Amino acid sequence: MKKNLLVVDDFDSLREILGTLMASFGWKAALSKNAQDALAQLDHESPAVILLDMRMAIMSGFELARMLKQHSVYRNIPILGTSADPSTTMRRRCLAVGCDDFISKPFTAVALHQRLTFLVSALQAAGIR
Repeated sequence: MKKNLLVVDDFDSLREILGTLMASFGWKAALSKNAQDALAQLDHESPAVILLDMRMAIMSGFELARMLKQHSVYRNIPILGTSADPSTTMRRRCLAVGCDDFISKPFTAVALHQRLTFLVSALQAAGIR
């Protein structure tokens, strides 16, 4: 059974590559180019996890994560925040707005798959999803 993943990143080629790579691990990836597109996607499907770029134009990943975690329908969807900034400060900012974990770019496909799987498994074990 494929696990649904929503990839939200404003960099077109990276978004496409991530969708393809995660498909090789059994994920079914929906791709969103910005926060508004992600919100529209969420109206139609509920992913098992969201991979969210934190630095995007118009509405940042920080704003989207905060909004999703305050929304009763979306708050239990785990969010893996991502950024090219590997600093502890970036990780803290992501967690502070509601991301459940953080991974810095560049990352390997295996590391990403492991993080996504862990987030989904942890919520299932807790009986949340």
